[in-house]
Amino acid sequence: MAGSKHRRTWLASGVVAGVLALVLAACGSQPTTTSGTGTGPTTITLVGGIQTEPTWWLPIVPVSFNSTSNDSTGLLWWPLLWINPSGIDFQRSIVDHIAISHNDTVYTLTFNTKKWHWSNGKPVTAYDAAFSWSIDAATNTTSNGPWVNAAAGSNSFDIIKSEVATNAQTLVVTIKHPANPLWIELNALNYAEPMPKSVWDKYPNNMHQELTWMYSMGNKPSNAAFNVVDGPYMEKNFVQDQYWTLKANPNFSGHKATIKTLVYTYETGDSSVFAALKKGNFATTDLPSAYTTAASQLKHIYRITSAPYVYAWNLIEPNMSSKAPVIGNLFTKLYFRQAMQMGINEPAIVKDFYGGYAVANYIPLPKQPINKFYDYKIPVYYGYNPARGRKLLESHGWHMVNGVMQRNGVKLAFQFLAMSGDNTDNTIEQYLKSTWAKEGIDVTIKTEPFTQLIDVVTNPKDVNQWTLAWWGAGWFTGTGFPFLSAYTCGSAYNFSGYCSHTLDNIVTQAYKPGSIANTYKIVNQYEQYTARNLPVLLLPEYVGASGSPAPLQVIQPWLHGVVKWNEPTTGGQEVWHWTTSKPTT
Repeated sequence: MAGSKHRRTWLASGVVAGVLALVLAACGSQPTTTSGTGTGPTTITLVGGIQTEPTWWLPIVPVSFNSTSNDSTGLLWWPLLWINPSGIDFQRSIVDHIAISHNDTVYTLTFNTKKWHWSNGKPVTAYDAAFSWSIDAATNTTSNGPWVNAAAGSNSFDIIKSEVATNAQTLVVTIKHPANPLWIELNALNYAEPMPKSVWDKYPNNMHQELTWMYSMGNKPSNAAFNVVDGPYMEKNFVQDQYWTLKANPNFSGHKATIKTLVYTYETGDSSVFAALKKGNFATTDLPSAYTTAASQLKHIYRITSAPYVYAWNLIEPNMSSKAPVIGNLFTKLYFRQAMQMGINEPAIVKDFYGGYAVANYIPLPKQPINKFYDYKIPVYYGYNPARGRKLLESHGWHMVNGVMQRNGVKLAFQFLAMSGDNTDNTIEQYLKSTWAKEGIDVTIKTEPFTQLIDVVTNPKDVNQWTLAWWGAGWFTGTGFPFLSAYTCGSAYNFSGYCSHTLDNIVTQAYKPGSIANTYKIVNQYEQYTARNLPVLLLPEYVGASGSPAPLQVIQPWLHGVVKWNEPTTGGQEVWHWTTSKPTT
């Protein structure tokens, strides 16, 4: 997924997102690569995703948001605050100053209206940010409109009391109670990412009507409303299940792109990507891990480099809804989650399926790249030990019958919903089936494309529609304050339905004012608690900048900046900084 540093903590789909050029493999009439005078190509083509494509183009996103949409939202809309590993970069932010007052409850943001403009030439103002916040607030519940904000229920969203523009340059953000300023700046203020009020505030006196209209426009990027953006690119055209195209925003206030057109393709699988690579059709892409050992076949065409880790973790979601029968209720039992985790052989998955380009990780926070919040001394509580897992089940009344555990007529047999299209994922799914079988847990694998899978998990027709699900990845997070609200009670990110008031209290304490040393201590408590109590099942964190295992990148010699302008915070790349030179052949 290529995109800018964004205000959200994105769901990472198991899609391959690299940049492909010269030839589009999909059917139909498609753009061709062109070259500028004396320079390299000015149109390049990107793999948008495997069996998935953007379903939303606005910066305020619904819960069932897929990360392929970052190729639209991340490039069309610029964040209020640009967050990097060192904190806020005000040189790249729409806001150039933040003043904190009133016992750390009032944050006054000053907008650089002289620099930042919409594509129609008008300045990006505090009024635009206040409008965006009003839409955020209205979509916090289901009562006002047709979609629920992806941030609904998160601590960093709910703590905001009000956001008021006092003039074009000034936005006053008031929070409900004193809190950790670092958390507020890095995780809460960006919810006011500006949208042009003059375009989208169509029904100012009827919020329900406004939200209904916005929702109807959310996946219609060709509508004239999307002609006014502040990001480096704009939508050009969108052909469903084939490709979508972005063009450079000529009035972008930041670094203007020399690559004028980006064409993202819809791909059917890893094999089709590799077949095209062997023909030299693509400019660059993350090489799917299933083809890592075959990379030598490409050396005569491409530069091959190591892909980076991104700040993400890899997980399997269990359905813990109290309304689901038998199996759903069973996942609420800690001993059962412990047994399931003991059936996951993380070291073997790292070695045999990710080719060593991964790290075993047993807590829901990113382990790599190295960061100051992760507790690297935390013990492994539930390492691979199927014999121990089987004994744990037996101690709770389960017994083996024809290879499957049973108790009171109920079998430990259920469906494992997984993403289709990725060869590595598919082999891991089969391996998990075999290791869980050693404990007497029988899973039937059902694969679906990412978009359909995530819709089932986030918006099931009924609570019994799924039992266990893995979309090939987990969550991207940022390099700032750690993402702790994924498993708090009622969080929009908490698809599994896990709820622990003890965990909620730890998260609440982490967000309260205090010293940095105390914050580290509380985050470590969070790590200890989640490692022991397993709000989700954990898998190794793998190398791959796109939400899909891809330890290597292949790059044509004429494309420059791919490695330099990588973004570990979002798994995307700053395409507008890439350059090209004239191909030698």
